[in-house]
Amino acid sequence: MMPANVRGGQVISLVEVTGSIGGKVDVSKLADELGDDIAVLLPILDAAEMLGLVRSEKGDVRLTELGLKFQKTSKQKLHILKDRIATIEPFRTALEIASKGKPVTAAQVSDALAEMGLKWHYKPDINEPLIKALLIHWGIYAGLLNYDGKSGKFTRA
Repeated sequence: MMPANVRGGQVISLVEVTGSIGGKVDVSKLADELGDDIAVLLPILDAAEMLGLVRSEKGDVRLTELGLKFQKTSKQKLHILKDRIATIEPFRTALEIASKGKPVTAAQVSDALAEMGLKWHYKPDINEPLIKALLIHWGIYAGLLNYDGKSGKFTRA
């Protein structure tokens, strides 16, 4: 599950800074370089690991082969993100529902994920907006989804 409050730009910055330092860096030094404290960095690091861009071992962050490719390219970043994000929740479920040709709401995605036992927050009135924010910030950014603000519905891009 994608961490709820992490944005694409934060992950890209983490990869860029790690690469500029040589591809391997201590977590505390990385936090300093990014201007964040460890508590802010950890969910960003989780997202980057989930996407297969970095690996964290014994307090060090290291770019993976995919992370190195991602860091070196300017044209392929969105394509790489799109492929990786499509396999992670809540995007996988949103794409599955939208693949049936019908627009999907964050509430529908939230309900489907809840049936699978997946929640970002235990309160449904908070869970749904978190999922909506993820779908907007990541799904649209990566070119997976389109969003109609009037209807509040997502479609496959």
